[in-house]
Amino acid sequence: MHKKIIAAAIAALVAVPFAAQAQSASNVTIYGLLDLNLAREWAGDEERVGVDHGELNGSRLGFKGSEALGGDLNAIFTIESGFDPSTGTAEQGGRLFGRQSFVGLESATWGRLTLGRQYSPAFVAIDPFDATGAADRSPGLLVRKTGGIKPAYETRFDNMVKYRSPSFSGLEFDLGYWLGEKRGNGDAMKEGNGHGITALYKNGALAASLVTQSVYRNATGGRVRTSGGGLAYDFGFVKPYLAYTQDKESGSVGSGKARTFDIGAEIRVTGTDTVALSYAKRDESNDVAAEDAHGWSAYYMHDLSKRTTLYAAYSQLTNKDNANYALGNLTPAAGDDPRVVMAGIRHRF
Repeated sequence: MHKKIIAAAIAALVAVPFAAQAQSASNVTIYGLLDLNLAREWAGDEERVGVDHGELNGSRLGFKGSEALGGDLNAIFTIESGFDPSTGTAEQGGRLFGRQSFVGLESATWGRLTLGRQYSPAFVAIDPFDATGAADRSPGLLVRKTGGIKPAYETRFDNMVKYRSPSFSGLEFDLGYWLGEKRGNGDAMKEGNGHGITALYKNGALAASLVTQSVYRNATGGRVRTSGGGLAYDFGFVKPYLAYTQDKESGSVGSGKARTFDIGAEIRVTGTDTVALSYAKRDESNDVAAEDAHGWSAYYMHDLSKRTTLYAAYSQLTNKDNANYALGNLTPAAGDDPRVVMAGIRHRF
């Protein structure tokens, strides 16, 4: 009897420091997504059949967590790795955590301040307003493609300081400033620097956004700016979307302008079946380097569960004159029109 009491006491004493450590540790979540499809592509005289990935969403493995610091203040972090599940290789140029990598502080009263590799204000403002979710081979991606006119739009930036405000009756602000970290002086130090601000509004069925984002693209003061916004309204059976961007060059980078329109609708056929339709058009300024294009896509998605979705899709682009925008893995010759048909599966965990 005494031996049992002594053993229990020793076990309790040993457990105390580990329990204290567990109470002070971050609340960590491991999550991920795999998205693979079988696709056939055409561009001019070229064809390709392959197993591709990241159509509805980029495949990823992530870790996120938080630690309560007292009051409503929390320390937070996210590290997220992008990869190609068809080969097991890393995406985002081989980065370990190329999708996201940041740490910061969050308060329900004061908002969230984070530092690291993060999504840009333009991504936050525009991508949610494409009916296909800005799928990997949807013409909706014309809003971020580079033709004769350089955009300031990029999905994410390194070395970003970002602030997300609390909600004011459905209105939030997303502000980012990032550093190219170039050596030198004057304009040379500005290369890669940029900033952006997004206003987001959500009230019931209505959602809207406005954004402006600027980046110094070279070492001689060349600057580009992307401005635009999105609008959506959920009627229940159907949810229409509208997105618009304008790209403008200034300084030594050029003086061109471009506009992109993206219109679409998400149609809920049943509780588990959805059809997404989108049409996008890019018009660049009327000069020798102008590259215009338009295209459409249709996606069908069937939810096997809350985490697993089957999908099939068709997309095509019409490139005008010197334009050679791609859909997927084949880069068309100028004026050729790429097409792709695919079927795949997405699983979240």
